[in-house]
Amino acid sequence: MKISKKFKMMKDKQELQCKSRGHLLLLHFFSLLATVFLVHLYLQWTQNDLDAGLIVNFVFAWHTEKFLISTGVLLTLGLWLWALVGNIRWANALLLLSGGILGMATYEKMLQRNEPVYPSDLKMLTEAAFLLEMLNGRTLAALSLVFLLFLAFILYSLRQAKSKKIVKLGWKSRVLIFITTSIALGYTGQFQQEGNLLKKAYDRTAYWIPYSQQMNYYNTGFVAGFLYNLSASPMELPTDYSQEKIDELKATYQQLADEINAERTAALPETNVIYIMNESFADPLELEGLDLQSDPIPFTRALMDTSYSGELLSQGYGGGTANIEFEALTGFSMEPFAANITTPYTQFLSSQDDFPSVVSRLEEAGFRTTAIHPYNTTMYKRLENYETLGFDSFLYEDTMINTEKLDTNPYISDAAAYAEIVAILKASEEKDFIHLVTMQNHTPYQNKYTVTPSVAETGIVSQTIRNYLQDLQYSDQALADLLAILQEWDEPTVVVFWGDHWPSVFGEDLYALNTIQNMHETPMFVYSNTEEAHKDLGVTSPIYFFPEVLELSGSRVTAFEALLMALQEQVPAFEKTLYVNGDTGEYVSSREELSDQARSLLADYDLIQYDTTTGNRYAESNGFFQMND
Repeated sequence: MKISKKFKMMKDKQELQCKSRGHLLLLHFFSLLATVFLVHLYLQWTQNDLDAGLIVNFVFAWHTEKFLISTGVLLTLGLWLWALVGNIRWANALLLLSGGILGMATYEKMLQRNEPVYPSDLKMLTEAAFLLEMLNGRTLAALSLVFLLFLAFILYSLRQAKSKKIVKLGWKSRVLIFITTSIALGYTGQFQQEGNLLKKAYDRTAYWIPYSQQMNYYNTGFVAGFLYNLSASPMELPTDYSQEKIDELKATYQQLADEINAERTAALPETNVIYIMNESFADPLELEGLDLQSDPIPFTRALMDTSYSGELLSQGYGGGTANIEFEALTGFSMEPFAANITTPYTQFLSSQDDFPSVVSRLEEAGFRTTAIHPYNTTMYKRLENYETLGFDSFLYEDTMINTEKLDTNPYISDAAAYAEIVAILKASEEKDFIHLVTMQNHTPYQNKYTVTPSVAETGIVSQTIRNYLQDLQYSDQALADLLAILQEWDEPTVVVFWGDHWPSVFGEDLYALNTIQNMHETPMFVYSNTEEAHKDLGVTSPIYFFPEVLELSGSRVTAFEALLMALQEQVPAFEKTLYVNGDTGEYVSSREELSDQARSLLADYDLIQYDTTTGNRYAESNGFFQMND
């Protein structure tokens, strides 16, 4: 009887312990759910300029269903972390840390570039030092506080672990949850694949906005917007795509190329070709609401009156350098890409073995091709991408000869980068194609120079803006010095110069006083040291740069370049929601507002871009990008 009673007591104790353990695990689950809910609210808050009212309306009035679905996605991630580490405290802490950093990054990017964080931006974590340089003191202080709190939590958890036993998930439960959630997260990663059930769940109430990811995130929430921008095919399959169609386009545009080439004497450019994409180079005199008393770029302005010149329609504002570079080097626009393709350099180009480009075109013609970027090699995976595009060499901050900086500016100056160009020209016996992406004018602009144009000189009170104006003055003078050297150079040379995008230094109030078009137009020109020719290019796109070089140098064109020339006549410039009508010169917001001929040419262009980026590359095989012998 005593043994039976003792056994019963032990059994009751075990059952009590099991119930107690079960209750604790249930409490742990609810603590995870609460953490997920808080992180989700925080991400929405930072995305919407810290407006609590918008968050309340989003969750409880406007988009409750989407919010609950997104909470389920975050909960799946939280369960995966719990199964991975086994300790609920650690799982909650990791969620709070990652959510806190992601939210701060979202808020900062919205301030700087008016766009949210994309999945492709996470690859920039390898550039943590560079990203920290761009943050202001307030954000750095907040980030430091987050890490200090996380460190304090680690110390507290270690101390607690020694003083008392912590209930953890059993290994069987951990394995089961880990496998289940890993499968679920893997499926979530296929969000953009046709038939994805999670996407269909969102589609019940979601109104996706492909042309504006800022509005897309605003309408669907941070999590849904983030998932919408996961990797997928660069372009959707056109209905009439086939090898026969691409061959038909080759015949059509080769005939046009032959007609153009009949009036041109040079089989290939007999000049050096220099591309200069100048970081954040813009014209503040074009801004409404900025009463600037002096001209920061007088040389550039005068030069544009005597050369091929106009305004570049930039795909970016406050950033997006690599996308403008992609357009200029490949002749392919960002406009036809799927909405989730936000950065070709990081999303698909670097995985290609080769890619048709201005670089490969000139390299095959015997040019020595050199890329220069006075920073490191990993930004936008430029080392890999420049190899894909066909550059013979890539010079960066560690391999450049000229690396001088101005005052307290942390970046290599334009003058030093231009000296690198001259050094290459002097050392080369071949014709050169040199592509330079400058860094001098890159953000941040606070305390960049110890001496800046005064308030009296500029009419500008903001010290930050005056730092940027000093950047422009230095850039303008460095450009004047470079072209003075090239003017005396004994080799024919063509320079294509453009500003990649406006900086966000002027703030939201000034941005609101100007049109979207104004904030996406930057100065550009094509200069020749042997030909004095002026041409008003109006507003143009980077994809048209090389055809202008071929025209200025009297060089023959390929079928692809003939297509670009035909398209330029009908649509002189275009990006998503911004199209210049070739007939009127005015902006329209969609392809539907263009002429039938313009839409037909864009459809042909889409086919070639799809074939090259996503399809079977029939155009490369049939010689679409090569000179016709």
